Amino acid sequence: MQPRKIKHAIAMLAMVAIGFLAFIGVGITEEHAGHDAHRAHQEQTAAAINVMLHSEPETVQVGMSTKLTFHLTDANGEPVTDLMVHHARVLHVLIVSENLGIIGHIHPEDFETRDLMEELEGRYTVYFTFPAAGRYILAVDVMTADAEFGKYVYVDVTGEPKMAEMVHDFRTEKQAFGYADEGGDRYTKAVSVTDGNSDAVYHVKMEAPDRIQAGEMVHIAYHFSRDGKPLTDLVPFLDAPMHFAIVSPRLDGVIHTHGIVPDPHAGHKMMQQRNEHAAHQKPASSGHEHYGSLPDTFGPTVNLMTTFPQSGIYQIFGQLKHEDRIIWLSFMVEVE
Repeated sequence: MQPRKIKHAIAMLAMVAIGFLAFIGVGITEEHAGHDAHRAHQEQTAAAINVMLHSEPETVQVGMSTKLTFHLTDANGEPVTDLMVHHARVLHVLIVSENLGIIGHIHPEDFETRDLMEELEGRYTVYFTFPAAGRYILAVDVMTADAEFGKYVYVDVTGEPKMAEMVHDFRTEKQAFGYADEGGDRYTKAVSVTDGNSDAVYHVKMEAPDRIQAGEMVHIAYHFSRDGKPLTDLVPFLDAPMHFAIVSPRLDGVIHTHGIVPDPHAGHKMMQQRNEHAAHQKPASSGHEHYGSLPDTFGPTVNLMTTFPQSGIYQIFGQLKHEDRIIWLSFMVEVE
């Protein structure tokens, strides 16, 4: 390695060590920007960062651990290495099946094989085992000093079993299931929201407006209980009360946003956070920020404030934590 590159690598690793940056990777595939409805300057900034995916093995098969490496480059083809930690991770990967029944939420930091030197080349790696054959959308959510942005790619998985047909389930009360934290707010496995393969069962009630309009901010409330008692000891997960991934059957993006803890003394005054981490860019000037503090424990209610970009069906996946369990849930809504 040339002296200049060695100095650069040492400097970058020092920044990682003190918590300003963090990285991982390998890459090449098809990438997409966000929704057309977003401002032109947002789209231009998002387009300045390209994401390509490389998978090992190249043909992704059901039941096999797959190495997924995302290669991030700027408009000049140079590697993107200035990612900032946001919500406790340098890069978030949200994986959703085309039938809207399977989800994963993983990060480079979740794996012991993380390679910081590869991240200096703009390559960030995760591992995932796909449980059913079919198409999946993989949304990458990152932040630099200039902006937050997201891109997405598709992976087509072969083998057996085949993915089931999408289930239209508009119930507003459901069971949700908690899975054992793998340590440090990690859960790296795929989750089927209908399987219930868990001994930790929760009851969730979703309250949403009777009519949801595309392009308008909507307030949705989630109420959690267990054994008939309200849950008041929920704890933060990845620096947020709750993570959401909102996806339509079009698979045209993933809205990654975060929950809000109601403040009984100030209505909807909330923790400091960006409301919309989407599968499209979110500059700091987007205005989707709320201020307050993140409590050590909270519940039984977590709120979601979001805007659906188009009419149609959406699956709203949720992820939060109780004790040492990471709870997954999903509710389907129809937007006019």
